[in-house]
Amino acid sequence: MERFDGHHSFAANDGSPVEFSCAMARSGAEVRLLFEPLDTGQTPPSQRAEGHRFVERLNEVLAIDVSRFLLVADLFAGRSSTGSFSMLCSAALRTGGSPLFKVYMNPAVGESRPQEVVAEAMSRLGLDEQWAFLIRQLGEGGFDSPHQGIEGLSLDLGGSPEARVKLYLQHSGCGVEQIERVARLAQDHQPDLFAKILDRLYDAPVDRLVKAPTTCLSFQANHREPVSVTLYCPLDPNLSDDAEASARVVDLLEMSAIAPEPFGALATAVSGADPADGRRFSWVSYKRPTDPVVTVYAGLDGSAEALR
Repeated sequence: MERFDGHHSFAANDGSPVEFSCAMARSGAEVRLLFEPLDTGQTPPSQRAEGHRFVERLNEVLAIDVSRFLLVADLFAGRSSTGSFSMLCSAALRTGGSPLFKVYMNPAVGESRPQEVVAEAMSRLGLDEQWAFLIRQLGEGGFDSPHQGIEGLSLDLGGSPEARVKLYLQHSGCGVEQIERVARLAQDHQPDLFAKILDRLYDAPVDRLVKAPTTCLSFQANHREPVSVTLYCPLDPNLSDDAEASARVVDLLEMSAIAPEPFGALATAVSGADPADGRRFSWVSYKRPTDPVVTVYAGLDGSAEALR
């Protein structure tokens, strides 16, 4: 990690190339890592080249099926702008099973509009009907406006028929109504739930937040509608410090009937003895209302001094 102190990564709020997260449910918790594959010998690091090499190694060493990634990789071949990304990877470390690997791609890196890139990617992945459903529901301008834009596309790696394609939409300067308009497209949408969560997390209206929420729609080949929707809520910089962020996360856990004690131990490990002196917790997400999953994200290199 120290070798990349001079490289500012999109992976974590603090600029480090690894973001830690913990997904908590009523049944237990799972640890996850989002990371930017990098080569210590390259200056500056090449996000796309190293991302491709990492995916290739997954196939060579662990025999993970990466064929879906290869179908669309050339669509995301451009260079990312400063402060953005071209390709990231993640690993969910599951108890009693092999890690689930995902790859995240930025459709804004090339010359084509992100909406055009995603449309072609969905087609190559056999999801034409799912993309047509979104266009009918949200309109041609539903993905390319100042208030709602495509932030990324991710793929579950592996050959499982349950493997997901996930579309991330950022909601800048818009109210809860627009977020609900997207969320209600998913099969597991619960009316007004996201509005309730946003109201409990923030003191300010959603359209006035410093950093905007994101929704993620998950698709599977045998379902026309998105099978699920996830709400991502930025903690930093919308909340003052880790102490305030932790209090809001505990409130969300209790609302979801998830035991908060494991998060208490996690918060101590992440934030240290004085959480009011740091801002390592960056996001919290919520999905699956019938059996909720609340995930917290942290840049472990962050500190009050580094972020102010």
